[in-house]
Amino acid sequence: MLRTTSNMSYVCWRCASQRATSNLVRSDTRVLLRAKHPLWRRNLATTVHGPTSNEDDSKSHTEAPVQQNKIRIRERLRIWDQEHQDPVKAMLSDFADAGELSNTITRPQNVSMATFEVAEPLFDGDELGDLRSEDANLHPGDMVELCSEGSRRPMLAICLGRVNGYEHYYTSSGKWFTGLGVRTLFVVHNFATPDEFMPVASELPAGEIPLETLNALQDLGHNPSRSVGAPLLRKMLSFSQRAEEVYQANAATLDSSSAFIGDAEKAKYLTLHEITELLLPKSYKIDGKFEPKALYAVHRALMQDEVFFRPLRQTGHGRSYLFEVSPLSDVNIVRKTEEMVRSYQETITRLSTGQGGEPGPMFSFIERARKLIDQSRENRPWTDAGIIGPSKATEPASVSPADEWSETDLQLLQFIELWASYQNFPNYSRLQCYGSTILRALDRYQDAENLSASTGWTFLQEVGWIPNWEIPARYNVRFPGINIKRGGGYIRPFSGSFESHLKNDALASIRKDWDGVTAYCIDSEATVDIDDAVSVERTSNPDEYWIHVHVADPASSILAETPIAKYAELLPETIYLPGHFERMLPPSLGQERFSLGPDRPCLTFSALVRKDGVVVDSKVTPGILKDVVYMTGENVALAIEDDRADPVVSDREIKIGSVPTTQPPVRRMTLPKELKPNQKEELALLSELGRTIQNQRLIKGAVPFFQPRAQAQAYFDHIPKGEDLDNFMSLMGDPSIHVAYSRREGTDLVENCMKLVNEVAAQWCHQRGIPIPFRSQPHAVKNADILQKYADEVFYPLIRAGIRPSDDQWRHLRSLVGSDEITTTAGPHFSLGVSMYTKVTSPLRRFSDLIVHWQIEAALLEEHRRGTSLVGNTNGRYLPFSRDRLDRMLPMIRLREKQSRTLANGTGGDQWILQALVRAWRFGEADLPETFQFSVVHLQGRRSVLGKLDWFERAALLRPDAMNDIITMNDIRVGDVYEVKLKDVNVHANRILVEAVRVIKRKKDAEAASGVDLAAAVATEATQPV
Repeated sequence: MLRTTSNMSYVCWRCASQRATSNLVRSDTRVLLRAKHPLWRRNLATTVHGPTSNEDDSKSHTEAPVQQNKIRIRERLRIWDQEHQDPVKAMLSDFADAGELSNTITRPQNVSMATFEVAEPLFDGDELGDLRSEDANLHPGDMVELCSEGSRRPMLAICLGRVNGYEHYYTSSGKWFTGLGVRTLFVVHNFATPDEFMPVASELPAGEIPLETLNALQDLGHNPSRSVGAPLLRKMLSFSQRAEEVYQANAATLDSSSAFIGDAEKAKYLTLHEITELLLPKSYKIDGKFEPKALYAVHRALMQDEVFFRPLRQTGHGRSYLFEVSPLSDVNIVRKTEEMVRSYQETITRLSTGQGGEPGPMFSFIERARKLIDQSRENRPWTDAGIIGPSKATEPASVSPADEWSETDLQLLQFIELWASYQNFPNYSRLQCYGSTILRALDRYQDAENLSASTGWTFLQEVGWIPNWEIPARYNVRFPGINIKRGGGYIRPFSGSFESHLKNDALASIRKDWDGVTAYCIDSEATVDIDDAVSVERTSNPDEYWIHVHVADPASSILAETPIAKYAELLPETIYLPGHFERMLPPSLGQERFSLGPDRPCLTFSALVRKDGVVVDSKVTPGILKDVVYMTGENVALAIEDDRADPVVSDREIKIGSVPTTQPPVRRMTLPKELKPNQKEELALLSELGRTIQNQRLIKGAVPFFQPRAQAQAYFDHIPKGEDLDNFMSLMGDPSIHVAYSRREGTDLVENCMKLVNEVAAQWCHQRGIPIPFRSQPHAVKNADILQKYADEVFYPLIRAGIRPSDDQWRHLRSLVGSDEITTTAGPHFSLGVSMYTKVTSPLRRFSDLIVHWQIEAALLEEHRRGTSLVGNTNGRYLPFSRDRLDRMLPMIRLREKQSRTLANGTGGDQWILQALVRAWRFGEADLPETFQFSVVHLQGRRSVLGKLDWFERAALLRPDAMNDIITMNDIRVGDVYEVKLKDVNVHANRILVEAVRVIKRKKDAEAASGVDLAAAVATEATQPV
């Protein structure tokens, strides 16, 4: 992360008082003495300061000039600090890490203090899946806004390109910095031309310089000269000024934008472009599009609002970030809470001075909350780890009617939920203080390092508002239009009966009975929604075979315009977050009606394949399955003696609590010994053909790699079920957690066949001019030559040799490939090695697959009506989705899909692992090593070191105050390995802090620069994506 330091020195209030009365400066200025209970300090610290003697103050004032002549200033400050011990545990940092509170009240905000959100490395290669914002789409010359959660003032910067795995930027303050990718909320593409930014790039250091050297150069102010950067600085300044002019001209509208946009009860979700359409006149448009200056003016106005507007930072959008517009009901809660907190503080002040006063509504809330907290701590210890401890209760706790919340209490709880759960308020917001003030008034969190949102999260657990195992990511990764159900699940708007909206089978008259064909459903025993099966059919040519993939067919009974379709679109991908499983379709419609089985409908995608893996023909056929065999992948592998050679990171696992035995399968599973000889032959043939097809993809550039990831499973079998609980204190017990590395099923047969028919479906639709959600990698096409060379000469040889590519190598490949796009235009998908691609094999679990099914089935009916093929057709009037309509829908579908994966495979899954770590470390529920190995992967300026632990490769931070004189920031190199022990784990903040124990291995100093000139490298990459 970028850290810029200020040369300005700051003077404490005592020295300021001294200077005001010194012989050098004559002034009538009066300096206020420190109050006994200073409000500003109470807002920042976790303890109340004791009184300060006025006599001591005056004494220090008179003695200070004498000391000044005898003792150096730093030594005087040390002596003063020893003589005036302060009970405060920790002041908030001026340079806080992302997600932490920073000191924005007592320190002035200026751009030289700013810290910026620089994306972390893509640990584990990220499976080439980008769960972050659209960093990969930046090009040299693009201008971005750099923002910091702890700073009110943004900064503009121009991207100079990517060299040696690091991106280089030149800021509007004349500073140069590097990073692994900057999360930004505003981008102007092609802002500067190569002629404009290349002179700046030419002054940057040349050669393959390690990160620690780059950081040192930035700390030393090694920036391009102002004269060279002047054109870029003037251009950025001019842009800011023109945006300010737009704001000033429309200030009345922009400052009251909530009146034009806000809804009384429901949150709205709009892009910056959509909001600008509502707020600014069309005169700011050029060729039908708003000018960047107009968009930036609206963007800055929205970002200044601490209540109404919030960018959903986890959800990068194709055109811009999505903004959440708070309902007026939430805004009223904030305003009422502000009034109650102010009233409470004024009453406390009057009572303490003997003036008297009537207790306000907050007093009864505090009394009731204290009682519940004390009751909770009898069974569950409090921790500062973002989760309260495991239950010691042997019977459910009782919550008496007297403990029920009043209407005022609920408003305060909802405010804390907005603050701590949804984290609606920026870190620099004054509203942070109101949450802290409520917690301080409770007088139960004296042991907390600070009264931040993490402490507020544990408060909600202690009073039973949420269960102690709740996942914070469920509130951070939000799905537009869906409400979160406390304790688990989501609430999607729907009224009436789902079954009443089902229609008769639209394809009944053209379905084929698959008599004589055995369809193999290969999935785990626990899988409930069976949506695909495979079969093989011989032809008269002994070298050619039909591979059939039979897919569940809900689209034939659910029309695209029904409420069921709208219900599914809100959550367009089933969520597999442990403890919070949520189906895309209503539960009553999946397994019972549409899961594959004998005599159930299917849509079959078929490919005629030669033995060498070349596809010579394809077709799509509606059908009815007859003979269905259910097997697990492991049993298929045993039956055909298949052995998939996947990389194994570790066999490490950890179990918290009693992990239940496997439940009986919900359907009859076939064992290898029960297969007929011809069935074994068919499975072996499918496996062989699948691998020959995959070899063809590898030739075209497909990535031959599976990256195991640490995954957690949670089990609730022993926890009493409670439906629609309003208070979770009555629950006893805790979920069991099992953490281990992911493994693919025993055979790649299914995976290879699914990729095959996804390509077949894309080609089938493309030939008929049918718009569908095609998935492509357009940036990989632009970089095809460089990408293929890097893959063939660097990346693939490592994989074939069984060597795991490094994070840097994964990151470089990812930068060349770019992010996956979902558009109505077909294009190549490099990492899959196909000319075009879509997804059709999971219509019960993915809404985009359902869209493709609706389009294909409409085309099948149209071909049946016409009696001829639609190949070459350009008229799509018969389709349920036009191209224009899909173009409007797909950005939001892509956004929601990314949210689902982030929740299950990213932050949400990580927080289950952190819960397991806390319960093992703090409460001894599982064995943990005393120390861990910490491998340095990134240096965040001089503020902290980012690394990976040898415990499920968890990311951890090592800060300067935890280095214990064993190492210093100047000594640390990327690649160093240290022995560390845990210092802090916080589930809510998704953070692990460690402290150094000893040095295990130091990376040798970098070789002499290879002579690679940075300016030349930027010039060659000027047209390549960041």
